[in-house]
Amino acid sequence: MNINFELFDLGYILSGFILASVIYLFLISKLNKDIKTLKRQYEKKSIGADDSSLRVKTLENKIQTLEAALKKQMENNN
Repeated sequence: MNINFELFDLGYILSGFILASVIYLFLISKLNKDIKTLKRQYEKKSIGADDSSLRVKTLENKIQTLEAALKKQMENNN
């Protein structure tokens, strides 16, 4: 009688470990998917930030060119 209860209890313990392992693996895979999504979003934002800084530099160069042209024009008029 004791052997049957022990095997029955052992079955419960093993099934509990298996169920916990399945749940754990499911949660880990979900977290990995979320991490990959966040990495993609971060990369897109960092690329956008690089693009913005490039636009600012381009505009600064255009302003410098226009200022130089304006100075030349003002010198030619005087």
